[in-house]
Amino acid sequence: MRVLYGQTAQHRLPRTPAGEVVGRTMDADRYARYADRWVDFVNGILIAAATAALAGTWMAGAVLVTVLVTSALASAVGRPIAGRSAAAASAARARFGRALVSVLESARTVKLAAATGAARRHLLHVDSGRVSAAVREHRVQGVLDGVPMLMVQCGVVAAWAVHVGGGWGLGTTLLVANAVSGFDWFGRVAGMVVTEAPGTRAWQQETSRFAGGADLMDLPPGVDLVRGVAPTPPLVDRVPLEEIALRGLSAVHDDGTIGVQGVDLTIRAGEQVLLLGQVGSGKSSLLAALAGLVSHGGSITWNGTEVGDAEVFLRPGQVAHVAQVPRVLSGSFADNVRLGHERRFDDPVAAARLGADVAEAGGRDALVGHRGVRLSGGQVQRLALARALATDAELLLADDVSSALDARTETELWRALRERGTTVIGSTAKRSALELADRVVVLVDGRIAEVGPWSELSARWSHLAG
Repeated sequence: MRVLYGQTAQHRLPRTPAGEVVGRTMDADRYARYADRWVDFVNGILIAAATAALAGTWMAGAVLVTVLVTSALASAVGRPIAGRSAAAASAARARFGRALVSVLESARTVKLAAATGAARRHLLHVDSGRVSAAVREHRVQGVLDGVPMLMVQCGVVAAWAVHVGGGWGLGTTLLVANAVSGFDWFGRVAGMVVTEAPGTRAWQQETSRFAGGADLMDLPPGVDLVRGVAPTPPLVDRVPLEEIALRGLSAVHDDGTIGVQGVDLTIRAGEQVLLLGQVGSGKSSLLAALAGLVSHGGSITWNGTEVGDAEVFLRPGQVAHVAQVPRVLSGSFADNVRLGHERRFDDPVAAARLGADVAEAGGRDALVGHRGVRLSGGQVQRLALARALATDAELLLADDVSSALDARTETELWRALRERGTTVIGSTAKRSALELADRVVVLVDGRIAEVGPWSELSARWSHLAG
């Protein structure tokens, strides 16, 4: 819960791709396993005390405690090796998670269509490293687990040696020898308490960083898992948009990839500015940076004042973002548009040209199916757009929201946004949308190639439009 809270809080933690977070947190069994070792270790101490009481001599318990202590001390020799192998296995798993999610995200936007073979080879290479590291960790742990077993056998020999020397009677010797023989597991546990500590500590440090440095054993304040209660995000005062200016802007993804760079652009309130470029030219990256979803370099100024905290300032109320592949909830139309807030429904739905679809489906309370399974691609896009418009944001970022629409509906949509006076920065490859835009920004290899009305650009860039 701490990691989830840290990753969904207002300030995203730097350089923690979702795949790496998942890979690390899936290693949580390390902590549970380590805690269980300590429970068994304490149980071993209690059994030693019970054995001493039943045998009537402290020596009987001392033999068992000696097995525990000796196993722990002997395992301490291999502790550094076990720690390194565990940390390496955990890191390899995180690397594979990062690579896998990165490839899947790229595949969703069809950016790897021509590089499927290379992507598969890369994943196999990364996965082989993960498997090798895991095998190495288990081998090291297997060797170290053999030390306590040896200590147990030594304990049995010691018990019979005391008997032969006349120290114990046969009954006491049998009790101790049998107790020591059954103490194999507790001896191994004592060793594991030592050898698994470095790997568990390394895992806890990494996941604690994902959780914002918080104690993983404490729930965040205001969170109640039983009642399903969490604190409401802080509200940000709205600042009406007059002008947004980008100077030397670059978009930097969590994995360090530069999506777009050196962007200089000024957009005034009420303008419609559309981005045009080939797949991978940086359109989505630029829009994500303007929404505070990825880190940025350079500067973004809002009405002449530089945006210092993009993740707080560039958010609904100020900025609304519609993704290239939008997600919808498995509820009703109203659930998707309002998201639990007191927001208008009819006006945003009408502006998104979704009114007829809602009426035909049965009204605002009609269900859209599991994640919108009952909707077409164009309906999903317009539903996501209506949700964004319902926030009455100062700036709308629309990432190819009309790709699944017919020409007539698309033209109506952009004209409706114009009538609302909505300031739009979007991306599209549709010629009909480009013709209605105030300006078109052509991106090539992550940089601006040319800016102007489509009537002036079409002769040189019409091959990018459909």
